Amino acid sequence: MLKKIPYISSVLLLIASLCSCGSTVKVRDYPVDDAASDTTENVTVPATVIPVLTENVQPTTEPFSVDISIPENYTLPDSYVIEGFETIMQEPELPTGCEVTALAEVLNFLGFDIDKVELCDNFMPVDYEGAVNMYYAYIGDPKSNNGFGCYAPVIVKTAYEYFESVDSPCYAVDLTGTDLYDLFYQLCYDRPVIVWTTMGQRETYPNYKWTAGNGEDMVFNDYQHCVAIYGYDLNAGVVYTADPLVGNTTYEITRFETIYDIMYKQAVVICGDARTEGSFVHDPDIENNEVWSRKSQLSETEITVNIYD
Repeated sequence: MLKKIPYISSVLLLIASLCSCGSTVKVRDYPVDDAASDTTENVTVPATVIPVLTENVQPTTEPFSVDISIPENYTLPDSYVIEGFETIMQEPELPTGCEVTALAEVLNFLGFDIDKVELCDNFMPVDYEGAVNMYYAYIGDPKSNNGFGCYAPVIVKTAYEYFESVDSPCYAVDLTGTDLYDLFYQLCYDRPVIVWTTMGQRETYPNYKWTAGNGEDMVFNDYQHCVAIYGYDLNAGVVYTADPLVGNTTYEITRFETIYDIMYKQAVVICGDARTEGSFVHDPDIENNEVWSRKSQLSETEITVNIYD
């Protein structure tokens, strides 16, 4: 277990029983005189050209990136379903670990071989004591029924550290604030989207609030849940959902949109897949933000163990 932070919130333990869940650089060609090209006489090459021509120039490539912005005047098709997307069930190993399970669903669909528990244990920052709120880390224990959950920035950080471990140029984007119908644009390009909702589409509000160990507010909506959406049908009025508690299912769009809005319009999309060529690119904005790093947590734990050994 990770080294515990010396802050224990009694409220955390009381409420935890509630439901939660490239382009290549090319050496410039020098012009050749047409008259000179018609003769067999020797042509003197300027000495300054020789180092350029003989130097072993390595091609450079642009970092991998995907333009996920919606073009102007774009018309959304009436329906689109990503073929072959399968749900990963969170139970029994992660009864309250829906967020990291939804990420595992998307990563596996994209061709990455990663188990939900391994993703949870090695890459998702976890706070067992309530020292921070759900924007910084998963609060509680996702392997128990007493876990609360986490918000979109934590899943972005989890994906970031996983991609670093496999040297992949792929990356996650936080789409929080995006309207549900605009998320459908991503689906049309075979990019499933992780979204925050509730179990069984139950209507919920921030019924519980307390102060975390860092002095910031911790607000919790009961029945919090996280799923991946992989399709929609405007005519039938449904959204295709990989629900880690239910399986592949459809929910009524209007209801789904209502709950999505209540849950602060949180969404995450992954750019690229396992076939994407290139290497991992460090992002200072992600590495230096306040979201906890599981890699750092594990390193601190390892150091602690070595000291006491």
